[in-house]
Amino acid sequence: MRIVVAMDSFKGSLSSMEANQAVSRALEGHDVTVIPVSDGGEGFLDAWLATHSDATIVEENIICLDGTRRIARFGFDKFKKHAVIEVAETTGLTLLSHLDPWHYSSVGVGDQLVRALDLGASRITIGLGGSGTIDGGKGMLEALGVRFLDANGSVLSTSPHQLADVASIDWSGLHPRVREVEWQIASDVQNPLVGASGAAHVFGPQKGLAVDDVSRYDRILEKYANCFESDMKMVEGAGAAGGIGFSLFQLGATYARGIEEVVRWSKLEEQLDGADWLITGEGRFDAQSLEGKAPYGLARLAHAYRVPTLVFTGQSDYTSHMESGIVAIFPIVSRIMTLEEAVFEAAPLLTNAVRRVRHVIEQAPRQ
Repeated sequence: MRIVVAMDSFKGSLSSMEANQAVSRALEGHDVTVIPVSDGGEGFLDAWLATHSDATIVEENIICLDGTRRIARFGFDKFKKHAVIEVAETTGLTLLSHLDPWHYSSVGVGDQLVRALDLGASRITIGLGGSGTIDGGKGMLEALGVRFLDANGSVLSTSPHQLADVASIDWSGLHPRVREVEWQIASDVQNPLVGASGAAHVFGPQKGLAVDDVSRYDRILEKYANCFESDMKMVEGAGAAGGIGFSLFQLGATYARGIEEVVRWSKLEEQLDGADWLITGEGRFDAQSLEGKAPYGLARLAHAYRVPTLVFTGQSDYTSHMESGIVAIFPIVSRIMTLEEAVFEAAPLLTNAVRRVRHVIEQAPRQ
């Protein structure tokens, strides 16, 4: 059978590549096409690199969220002058052992942008997702030369971000090439920066923000946003990556769905034409998945080609979603175990789960 395998990452345990490999091991003997997947978060860079043969990896020792340094990557196509940066490389939640949104800055993203600009990039795509900061993109802009001042005109520090003290902005030191670049955001998040569906309320708690602090932090973000001349705080996607989306909009960025970009790069539609199955999945398949996460988007595309979809996931309350062509959803955990065990054993658990339903795949009538 012709089977397209396009797994999203299982956050904290498997990358898209690793999940694809785990599924493929259970499908030996079939014609399997593997597609790396990302909705803008973890794996976005790998998905681009896998589909762009002229691209190279640029590595640098970057300051991360908690002040430590690590080697972070971005992609660069010197012929097309196109740089692709994945926010999770420098500000990812998975890089942290301790969460502290009151201090963590997006400066590492800005450092990578400066390097891309200095390499001559004329187009920069930034995959937003999986970040551990809610600094409104302040650190990123500071790395690009922007200065944030308090009520007394003193320059504020980058880390901790001191977002609550921002009273004015000095753009005079902005990197000279910023306005010459075509900026694009790739994300699955359409939330605004502030409000009930904004960055603090929706994503703050998962980044370590105490429930009692959410409303206060939302007011801080609104005060910060009001210091900019362009009112972008309610634009869809401004709340992505803790407000990095908001700051990129200030630079003139346009928004695209991450999964749609990956589909375009990988020529997935060509692979689905005539396929018997699509197998996809992610760490948790829930109501948020049905609002635009990668597996849902892929399933809908496959459905348009009359290709049924199977979803394998770490956890789900759903058994199927026939409207999008998902005929069955399979949790991979096969016995009682702790979360730590499930994360550690994710690859063999995923392989064994696919093996358990392989006979269903093979006995299904061809489309």
